[in-house]
Amino acid sequence: MTRKHEDGATSEPALRAEIRARLASWPREQLLDFAVEQFLADAELRHALARPEAPSGAEETLARELRRAIEGAMRVRYVDWREVPGYIGRLERLLGDIRSFTEGYPAEGVSVLRYFVKTIPQVFDRIADEEQLALFCRELAQVALVLASRVPGAVREVAEELLAAYVADDHGRFADVPELLEEAELPGEVRREVAATAEALAMQVTRTNRHKSQELGSLAARLR
Repeated sequence: MTRKHEDGATSEPALRAEIRARLASWPREQLLDFAVEQFLADAELRHALARPEAPSGAEETLARELRRAIEGAMRVRYVDWREVPGYIGRLERLLGDIRSFTEGYPAEGVSVLRYFVKTIPQVFDRIADEEQLALFCRELAQVALVLASRVPGAVREVAEELLAAYVADDHGRFADVPELLEEAELPGEVRREVAATAEALAMQVTRTNRHKSQELGSLAARLR
């Protein structure tokens, strides 16, 4: 029951709690419509909405939590073939969480994706599987490229980090990176910069991995 003062008026804390409870029961779209109508009717509310918000730090906290989740997923001793589907499902859910986070905080989300790309090779020799983890790494690379394209300057860094992951990978999990980079809708200047990086890497590995050297050289030519 709502508390009332002696004069019969409802106390402010109780009234606030009652209003919150009622609003919480409204469907999201109804609540948004109501809020929009209030802002349209009140110039002071519109003025408050126009003021820049001070950074809350929420994005940094969420980014740290996602990085810790990535680190937790990498702390596996060995995943045998029976456990692989469940483990890949765990990685898929984590990637989904990062994608959702990136929708709200693009720059921070892309930074977390880059961390994922750098960290996942830790488990390459601890998974009794080739195909499923390779498919996940393809999806991870693809998502990173698409979302990085929404952050100024990020897509070139992501592309070059994916090339580095491709070169360092002896397990074939990032084997699709050249194909993904060719298919990505990279701006012209970025394509030329990535082509130069691919060409330099091709020369770097020409003696140690002829196949990768040829793939990188071919990618460089296609990107120009």
